[in-house]
Amino acid sequence: MIKIILSLILGYIFGSIPFAIVVSSMKGINIMNVGTKNPGAANVYREVGKFYGILVWLLDTIKAVIPMLFSKFLLNLHPFFIGLSGIAALSGHCWSLFLKFKGGKGVSTAGGILLFLFPKFFPFSLILYFITRKAPRNIYLVLSIFFLGILIAFMFYKESLKWVIPFFIIFLSVGALANIETIKELKR
Repeated sequence: MIKIILSLILGYIFGSIPFAIVVSSMKGINIMNVGTKNPGAANVYREVGKFYGILVWLLDTIKAVIPMLFSKFLLNLHPFFIGLSGIAALSGHCWSLFLKFKGGKGVSTAGGILLFLFPKFFPFSLILYFITRKAPRNIYLVLSIFFLGILIAFMFYKESLKWVIPFFIIFLSVGALANIETIKELKR
């Protein structure tokens, strides 16, 4: 139990590191004051530059992977708890300890979780993500694409559904909470 708590704390703290703010400040820009005011890779890409946006994307992806590596190789946790350490990092990114519990939308960090836990599914998740970005902003279309993605993931990992299903419920719930404003906009 102590190992699980340690992995969650490590995940949350590591996820809380606001790489978008750190990287954009190297160029003298406070990312919280420009563009969408969102401390994420996309805003840095648009407002600070391509190189810096890609750097933030990589760092925000890695911020989920590092606690999961720690949980897997040093703590020897079950994949479900390894995933929870990634979700803790996602929570840290979205509600950062260092930003008065504000943060980014978590797209890159969520990608890191999927890449680490579900490498066979990850390419499909990227394709589905970009389809939703290019598709008309319609809540029913977006939800349909997400459900298609979940079904594909379940097909790849059907031998592990005992932990994959609860993981996805938690993962998607945190993602939905972090993006509630975007979801509201899609409903309009």
